[in-house]
Amino acid sequence: MMLSNFMHNLGHSSVNPLVASYTKYLGTSAQLTGLLAGMFFAISLAMRPFTGPAVTKYDKRKLLLFVFMTGAVANLGYALFHNVPSFVAFRFLSGVQYSFIGSLNMTLAGDHLPKNKLASGLGIYGIGGAIGNAFAPSIGEAILRLGTNLGGDSFGFTLMFLFGSLIFAIAVIPAIILAPDKKTKEDSAGVGAWYKNIVSIHTIPPAMCLFLIMISYAGISTYMFEFGKEQGISNINVFFLVFAATLAISRPVSGRLADRFGTGKVLFPAITLFAFSIFFIGSSNALWMVLIGAVMAAMGFGSSQPALQAMCIQTETAARRGVASNTVYVGLDLGLFLGPSLGGLVYARSDYSTTFKVGVVPAVLTLLCLAIIFPIYKRRLNELNK
Repeated sequence: MMLSNFMHNLGHSSVNPLVASYTKYLGTSAQLTGLLAGMFFAISLAMRPFTGPAVTKYDKRKLLLFVFMTGAVANLGYALFHNVPSFVAFRFLSGVQYSFIGSLNMTLAGDHLPKNKLASGLGIYGIGGAIGNAFAPSIGEAILRLGTNLGGDSFGFTLMFLFGSLIFAIAVIPAIILAPDKKTKEDSAGVGAWYKNIVSIHTIPPAMCLFLIMISYAGISTYMFEFGKEQGISNINVFFLVFAATLAISRPVSGRLADRFGTGKVLFPAITLFAFSIFFIGSSNALWMVLIGAVMAAMGFGSSQPALQAMCIQTETAARRGVASNTVYVGLDLGLFLGPSLGGLVYARSDYSTTFKVGVVPAVLTLLCLAIIFPIYKRRLNELNK
């Protein structure tokens, strides 16, 4: 599942950061470029009422094969047809794929982990995503540049999309070697009607914390390059490499600590550190300061994610883990959508430094939310363990 997660992030992140450049190449206006780039997450969010019930009721291994093949077809479509209507059609297909893949991967990871090592297992699982996201944008840009040098812009984008298609096709391999889903017809029938499997009421509180954290994170990741230009900081792209490297280390370590000492003893310090790191980065005027901020942000963000994800999965029964994962990704999608939008509103009235500092607010709200929901989470665990 870690390898599956790595392949997904490698295929997705080698293409998605360059979608805006591709739509400009197609000759779209600035407004349409933004719409086409953002519709991916909008489609994913709109599909959540269908993905949760599907992951709960159907064979998860077969669904994983389906979504990777869908990703391969969508990227092949981008490569072969260079026009706006075709891009919209295949972008819709990519959104459908993305709506399944995250919750599906996380549910399968949870299914294959022992209960007493859930947080540490999800931390190790997250290494694949961290490594994929760290190097994929640079790989995608290098392939685009190579293709452009060899045969112009059209060939450059074709080569980049073919790479994404190839990665998703190869990702079928770890999906094939997974053990078949042990779900019986009785299990599927026992989870209830489809509308009961869209979101889990029990998972909403920890998912709310993930939603708030993602607003802060999305603001940083979206505007980091522009912040570097504003502050006169060159080589700002190193931030993402340092962040990803620290993330790959902090996730499994923090997950192990959460399993051993409890999620609360990890979450409160981690989110506090993340909130401080956002303010520190916003106050930076040199690369070395930004990189120190990257280490702190990755330690805080990377330590909180596995623990919060484990909390989400622990709030539901084994048969409804797909619903829990779907609820998590509703929160993540909303956070990724609102973070840049709210950041843009703040920037319109100030600057990027202030925008980053205002990003501390959702992180602080996460601490307050966590303090409120933790007793509810404990009661739910006691109910499930009776």
